[in-house]
Amino acid sequence: MNKKQIKKLLESLPADAADFLKLVIKKMKYRKKVRAEVLTELAAHFEDELKDCKNDDEKQNKVKELIEEFGDPKILGILLRRAKKRCRSLWRTIVARTFQTIGILLLSLFLYSLYIISGQPSINIDYTKETLKLARPVADESLNAANLYQKAIDAYKEPPNIENEDLTRTLKGKKWIDELTSQQLDSLKKYVNDNAQATVLFTQASKKPYYWLDKSEPNNHPFIHMLLPELAPTRDIAKMIVWQAKLKAYTGDIEGAFDDIFTLYRSGQHLKGPKVLIEQLVGISMQAMAVETSRTILTNTNIDLTTLQNIQRKFTDLRDRSTFIVDFKIEKFLLLDFVQRCYTDNGRGSGHLIPRMASQYYGALDIGSNHPYSDLNFIPFLGMAVVSADRKQITKMCDKYYDTFQKHAHKSPWQLNEENVDFKMGINQWSLVKQLRYFPFTYFMPALERVNMVMHRSKADVDSLITTIVILRFQKQKGVYPESLQQLLDENFINQIPADPFSDKPLVYKKTEDSFILYSLSENFTDEGGEGHKNDEGEIKKWGKTGDAIFWPVIK
Repeated sequence: MNKKQIKKLLESLPADAADFLKLVIKKMKYRKKVRAEVLTELAAHFEDELKDCKNDDEKQNKVKELIEEFGDPKILGILLRRAKKRCRSLWRTIVARTFQTIGILLLSLFLYSLYIISGQPSINIDYTKETLKLARPVADESLNAANLYQKAIDAYKEPPNIENEDLTRTLKGKKWIDELTSQQLDSLKKYVNDNAQATVLFTQASKKPYYWLDKSEPNNHPFIHMLLPELAPTRDIAKMIVWQAKLKAYTGDIEGAFDDIFTLYRSGQHLKGPKVLIEQLVGISMQAMAVETSRTILTNTNIDLTTLQNIQRKFTDLRDRSTFIVDFKIEKFLLLDFVQRCYTDNGRGSGHLIPRMASQYYGALDIGSNHPYSDLNFIPFLGMAVVSADRKQITKMCDKYYDTFQKHAHKSPWQLNEENVDFKMGINQWSLVKQLRYFPFTYFMPALERVNMVMHRSKADVDSLITTIVILRFQKQKGVYPESLQQLLDENFINQIPADPFSDKPLVYKKTEDSFILYSLSENFTDEGGEGHKNDEGEIKKWGKTGDAIFWPVIK
C-alpha cells in the first residue's frame, strides 16, 4: 500500500479514528510494509463497526467506544509488534537475529577499536644506553678506537674513475696485481697514496683494545633509529687496505703486506661481540678479506721460512683472542624496544598493540615527530591489534626464542644438523592467526641459520689459513709436504688439529702430486672428494649448498 492509498483509507474514517490509528502505527516501530498491513486491518475493523451507524453522532460515539476498548495506543502498538514478530516465518526470524548479532558484534568491535586506538605506550628503558653498557667494557676513553676510526673515515678519499667507472668496480673480480692494466695500476697507486693518512689512522685504531660508539639519542627515538653510517666507509677503507697489502707483497714487502692484513683482522674483531648483528657480520666480512688476501699473497709470492713462522704466530695469536660466536643480546633489544613503544602497559605488562605507533615504527621509523602515517599502513595494524598477543606474551616469547638462539650459536652447523634443529623454531608452521598474533617475530627475526653458518665458516677460514701456513712451513723446512695433519701435530708444528665445523672430523688434508688440497665438507655435510661448489654460471665458489669448501689451492 502506497502513501496515497493510506491517505485515502484514513480520510474515509472519522478524524478521531484516523488520529488514533496513526498513533498506534507510529508506536509499533516496525517495518513499513507490516505497519501498512496492520493499518489496513484496524481500519477495516473500524469500518465494520461503523457501517450500521445512522448519523455522524452515532459514528462519533462508536469511535469513542472502540478507542476506549483498544486502550493505550502505545501499549497497543507494542502488542501488535510482538504479535507480528511471533507470526513471522522462521527464515525471517533467523535473518533478523543474524543481523542483530552482526550489529552487536560490529558495535563491540567499533568500541574495542576506539579503546585500542586510544592506547599510549610506556617507554621505560633506553636501549641505546643499554647497548652502550654492553659494548663499553671499560670507562677509559683512551682505550676506545672509535675516535680514530672516525678520523680515518674523515680523511678517506674516494677512489678515482677510470673511463667513467669507479676504480673499485674496475677492481671487482680481480685478485692479483698482474691482472691490472698499467692505467688501472697507476690509478690504484694514486688511490692508495691519497689515503696514506686514512690508513695510518685506521691502523692506529685497530691496535686499540676496545671499540664502542656512544650513540646517545633522545628517549623518544626508537632503538632501530640508531643508524650505523660508519659501516659503509669502514668497508671502503678495508677494501682499499686489501689492495695496498697486495701492492706491497707484489713489490716484495711481505712483512708490510701482512701488517696491513693484521690491521684488517683486528678491525674486524672490533665489530664482533655485543653489537648489532649487521656490525658483527661486517666484522666477519673484514676478517674474511684478511684471510682471502693472505691466501692470494701465499699463492703469488715466495715467502721465506722465518717470515712464514712469524705470520703463523701472529695469526694464531689473533685467532685465539677472537670470538666466533654471534651475540644476540643487542638484536633482542630491537624487538623489546618495539614492544615498549608499540604496546600499552597497564601496570601488569600485558597491554595491547597500538596501531598508530606500530604503523609509524614499521613505516617511517620517526616516532616522536609529526610524521603523518598513511591510512593504508594504519588499517592493517588496526586489524592486527585486535588479534595480537599482548605485551606480556610477546615479551615472554622473545625471552624464550633469543635464549634458544644464543644456545644454538655455541654449536657447530654439523652438531645442529645432527640434532635436526629447527632454526625457525616452528614459526614457519604457525597458522595464519598465530602469525598475526605474534607478527613482530616474523618482522624482526634474523636469518639465524645463515648467521650461524657464517660465524663457523669464519673460524674454519682462519684455522685453515693457519694450517696452510704451517704446511708451507713444513715443506720449506723438510722439502716435502706432510703425510697428514697428525704429522704436523706429532712434530710440534701445530698445537691442535683444526676441526671442521661441518663434520665431526678435522679439516680434510690430502697430498697431491706436487702440492696439497685442504678443504671442509661445507654446507651439505658430505665429503665430495675435494670437488668445489659451482654456482649457476659454472664458477667455482668456496661456500655453497653443494660441493666442498676448498681452502687450498686457491680457486683462480
